[in-house]
Amino acid sequence: MTAGFERPLTMGEIARLAGVSSTTVSHVLSGKRPVNPATAERVRAIIERAGYVPASAARSLQSGRSLLIGLVVPDITHSFFARIAKGVEETARAYDYGVIFCSSSQSDVATGRRYLGLLRDQTIDGLVYVGSDVAVDRDELRGLAGRFPLVFADEELPDVPSVPTVACDNFDGGRLAARHLHELGHRKVVVLAGPVPLHSTTERVRGFAEFFPNALVLHGSFDRDSAARLVDSLLGNGVAFTGVLAGNDDIAIGAVRRLEESGLRVPEDVSVVGFDDVELAGGMRPALTTIRQPGQEMGRRSAELLLQALTDDLPMGDDVTVLPVELIVRDSTAPPRASASPTERKESR
Repeated sequence: MTAGFERPLTMGEIARLAGVSSTTVSHVLSGKRPVNPATAERVRAIIERAGYVPASAARSLQSGRSLLIGLVVPDITHSFFARIAKGVEETARAYDYGVIFCSSSQSDVATGRRYLGLLRDQTIDGLVYVGSDVAVDRDELRGLAGRFPLVFADEELPDVPSVPTVACDNFDGGRLAARHLHELGHRKVVVLAGPVPLHSTTERVRGFAEFFPNALVLHGSFDRDSAARLVDSLLGNGVAFTGVLAGNDDIAIGAVRRLEESGLRVPEDVSVVGFDDVELAGGMRPALTTIRQPGQEMGRRSAELLLQALTDDLPMGDDVTVLPVELIVRDSTAPPRASASPTERKESR
């Protein structure tokens, strides 16, 4: 029995005894909002007598869980991954869970492995893992999947079993981008794709090939410097093209900048299509035509899968949830000129 009460009281019961609202009790507990000192003292006195334990702490004690999930993204500062993180965090909050964020560093395998190891040793109840363009330690991920529920977001890793995935329709996104250039009249198109091992890269290139099966495909990293090097290679080797299909928006933005630095105009000389619809895409000049991925929804669905499994104590399957994408037409695409391609004209000057 607790100091004057037969059982611990709920927040609502404490509020009734103190003659205040449950919101006021919550403000007294959190300290986030000012409460009249006399009222706060009265509420605290009842809380002390009642032995009140906040709901989340009580659930943690009863279940033996931490009520924390982990989220690993390649780069938390990138607007696309930030959208995923927002969806995960909002959903976790609705389940009264907290989130531990880790940025695995896209170009640093050791950092990614270290963070996975830290999460494995911490008291998280589950993990949402967003893949990157570097080699992933599959054994480490398999070990995590055997320790607690794990969900992959954005990137499928088929060789890690019993882990569900939430991703966008990468094939359809590639197809929509390619169809847009094809309908504008482009026939000489190059593909600046992401890293070869990624499932998303494979699917986007497959989608591009629906309309441009013979297009030259160059692979690089998902960054602007890599795109600049690929454009330099194309121009240096005299490749003729009027359109660029990019593996993501960072590649597209890097390509636009290097094309314009080389004396070519976008879209008058070369049209460029990206993939993701990052924050910069609509604000750059020219505004970027791209494929919009529902990043926040991806994060929300991933967190829901994880938290429902935790709440209902269900085993994780290996289903893949595929979210639709959308073509966003802006200013970086236009019909090609009727004469020779601009890169051919540039070479002839």
